[in-house]
Amino acid sequence: MEHLIFTAFMLLLGRSKEFVLVTPMKVSVVIPTYYRQEDLAELFDSFLRQTVKPFEVIVVDDTPTDEIAVLCDIFKVQFAKKKIRLFYHKNQRKKSSSVARNVGVEMSSGDILMFFDSDVILFPDYIEKILEVFEKFPHAVGVQGWIVNFKRTKFYYIRQVIYRIFRFSHHVKDRCKLFEYPSLLTRIIPCEALSGANFAVKREIFNELRFDENLLGYAYMEDLLFSHMLYRKYPNKLFITPYAKCIHKVSQEGRGDKKELEKHKHTCRLYVLIKLFGWRGKLLYCWQNIGNLILLSFKRLLKNKQL
Repeated sequence: MEHLIFTAFMLLLGRSKEFVLVTPMKVSVVIPTYYRQEDLAELFDSFLRQTVKPFEVIVVDDTPTDEIAVLCDIFKVQFAKKKIRLFYHKNQRKKSSSVARNVGVEMSSGDILMFFDSDVILFPDYIEKILEVFEKFPHAVGVQGWIVNFKRTKFYYIRQVIYRIFRFSHHVKDRCKLFEYPSLLTRIIPCEALSGANFAVKREIFNELRFDENLLGYAYMEDLLFSHMLYRKYPNKLFITPYAKCIHKVSQEGRGDKKELEKHKHTCRLYVLIKLFGWRGKLLYCWQNIGNLILLSFKRLLKNKQL
């Protein structure tokens, strides 16, 4: 009866074509984690403060202990009060953030899937602003928020020059092409890759693409591989918005020994570059290594001068 009255009302107004009934997009959040209990608690708090709440939050845990499971049990009650479903899953497959993301995809049921590193803190309107981009650009398949905490360390400017020349990820203004990230962003712009720390995609793209499970452990550059392959399938359909802000703490917890980590990152980087660019990826890997050596030389030179 109410439906008939509403339809009759629109017809009387003669404006039925101007009314568009939009079903709200349900948001599933997927978080892979390896330790980082305190970091994850801060991320959970930021979900509870969102102006638009996620439909569900899925934590896929590679931690060998039960500390993350205990944390999820504590927050489950708070999430339920906000009508958010919190799911905890101990990853039984290969230990890898790529695998964990895929497990989260399989468990999810939302229209939009948002992926976060466990050491991220969201501004209160983050989810709202991401959804606004999907509404403004219906052809969009992926949207990322803007990481605002940039540290300008001692070697920042030297590093940026070398990274630009040797094709490492570097900072630019209002641009987000491959190996670029906007340290200054004034408007919504298209991009060629998405940061794994925070991004959202439409669920249907997972019918065609998944995270590469050959990248194990701290799957360095998994985000670049996944999102740039997505960009190649759907050019000009990835975006970054300055209105969905977040902080990425780049927590060192769970990353392991520094030397082992660097070795692992080299292995992942070579794999990803070859996967994306074939034999040219090998050349790019060598070129980047030259840039790294030059940067190390600059650092040593400056330190020696200070001594």
